[in-house]
Parts: sequence; structure tokens; C-alpha cells
Amino acid sequence: LFSMYRQFALNLRKPSNCPSKLVGEAFDEEQVLSELEGSAHFQTLRDSSSLRLQLAFVFWNEADMIDLLKILETYPIQDQFAARLHNRLAFTGLVAFAMCHQKGCASYKALGEKCLGYFKFLSKNGSVNARPVYLFLKSMKSPSRDAFSKAIEACAEGNFMNLEAMANERYAAFLREEKDEAASNDCIANAYFLYQDWGAHAKALQLSKDHDFLKKAKRKRARSFVNTIGSNHKIASRTVSNTSHDATSQSQNATSFSFNSTLKQRKILRLSFGGK
Repeated sequence: LFSMYRQFALNLRKPSNCPSKLVGEAFDEEQVLSELEGSAHFQTLRDSSSLRLQLAFVFWNEADMIDLLKILETYPIQDQFAARLHNRLAFTGLVAFAMCHQKGCASYKALGEKCLGYFKFLSKNGSVNARPVYLFLKSMKSPSRDAFSKAIEACAEGNFMNLEAMANERYAAFLREEKDEAASNDCIANAYFLYQDWGAHAKALQLSKDHDFLKKAKRKRARSFVNTIGSNHKIASRTVSNTSHDATSQSQNATSFSFNSTLKQRKILRLSFGGK
């Protein structure tokens, strides 16, 4: 499992021809699955497909997104590990709403609704971690300026740097369809810097190749935090030139966390979904 996550991180950091495939120096999905049987194969395929689905969404590989939805839709909306379940359902829902308008994929809207309902339930019961995901899912289901703005703001407030980057990029795509190029470019620039902060350098490189204006882009103010256990650093303002993408941290802010709502949600979920 650790090697799988390491390969996931490497795919985000290092450019490759197939960034949504888990194959490389740390992990080879096809080889590992070929050596497993029964429940071990079933569970490993679930975990690898969940990570691949996230990569496919980040790098926007529609073919892989559809193929991975076909795999993940067979798994129940239950898991003894809440974090693993949240991650799987978050990206299953996001991709389902993104792909349900494709030919032959209309049935995925119902799958997206199930995921949306899951996070709506958690959000209404006080889960601070569920709200940004819930609003992002809503914006993908019914895209609008207001919906995306609320999702991006919630992700920023919750320090969900990865989701904030993705929401900005999806909002940019929406604005392009609205013929608002200036606003779309602003969102792309925001996504570009946030992906860098997250460590997704391969994705940031992809954006810079697709959008020449990013080579001279400047960020006026950082909106998210980089949070690790025992370290609370706020990303400082920075600029980007043709030759440098270095970031300098200039301030620190104390951040407190409460796990009470998470513990409460685990109890509520057991009762709601018939667990013990």
C-alpha cells in the first residue's frame, strides 16, 4: 500500500507519458494485481483504481476516468477506514458528474448523486472536512459562477490545497465555455500556483505547456496553507518568471484542529448505514 501511494506521489511530481497509470520505480499495478487472488486482489484493485481515478481527474484523461468508474461503481459505499472511503467517494463523484454528459455515460449521474448525498449528510452533521468536497461536487453537478466560487472559497478556508487547485481548473474550463477568457486565465494561474504548492509539479508543467501566459504569471497573494503535523507554514507571496519557480515562505501562523466532529461522524455513519 505504501509503495502504491509513493508511486501516486511520483506521478504527480515527475512528468510521464501516462500519469494516470500506476507504473514506475515504486509500484507496478499490473504486476502486483497479477500476483494476488480473492479478497486481496479485490481490495488492492479498489485502492489502486481510487488513486488512478484521482490522477486521471487531475491530468484530465477522460478515457481512463470512464474505465476506472466502471471498476469503482461495483464497490459498496462503505469502508471501515473513513479517510480511504472519503477519498474514493470524493473523486468517484467528481468524475461521475464530469463524465455523465458523455455519450453512453448518462448512468453515472446517479452514481455522482450517491456520492453527493454522502458528503451532504456529513456536512449537515458538522464535518468540516466534508463541506469543501460537498460544494465542489455541487459545482460539478450544476456548474455556475456562484457554485464554483463557493467551492473554491470553502477549499481555501479548509486548507484543501489540492481540491482548490482542481476546482480552479474546472472553473476555468467553465469560464472558457462562457467566453470569459480573462477570468478563465486568472483561474488557471491560481490552479498553477496551487498545484506547485501541493507538489504536483508534473501537473503544473502540463498547465504551463498548455498556457503560454503562465511563463510570466505572478501571484499577488497565496490563499492556501501547507499543513503538516507539527508544522504550520503559510505560503508567502511569490512571482514566477521564465527561469524560476522557487517559493519562499515568509510567515507562520498557528492553526488549531479539532477531531471531535470526525469522531462524531463515524458514530453517526455507523447508525445511518447499519454499522455497529
